[in-house]
Amino acid sequence: MSEHLTQASYPGEIDIKGDRAPVTYKIKAMKEDDGAIHVDLSLTAPRDWLLKHGFRHEAVLRRTKGDPVPVHFEETLTVADNIAVTLRAEEFVCRSMDELARTFPELGSKAN
Repeated sequence: MSEHLTQASYPGEIDIKGDRAPVTYKIKAMKEDDGAIHVDLSLTAPRDWLLKHGFRHEAVLRRTKGDPVPVHFEETLTVADNIAVTLRAEEFVCRSMDELARTFPELGSKAN
């Protein structure tokens, strides 16, 4: 059974080939039975802005704290998709709370 550790939203920027816009991204961390901490990172962005800037499948999330993270859309984005689309990063797996705090410094005291 997994244990919910934290879920919070943070400001960042989405970057598509140098074109940037502010976004809010979400981090959700769960501790699994084996002790590993699984972290999901996602954001919602306007479809039309993404398409206007050449997005089809992948962009970069620039965080205020922490390294840039690639985020992707499940398929190729088109005008037929919802007006707001969710982009996700590959799941992160941290082996300890210290590793979680290093990987996601924006969590601050929430990671301890």
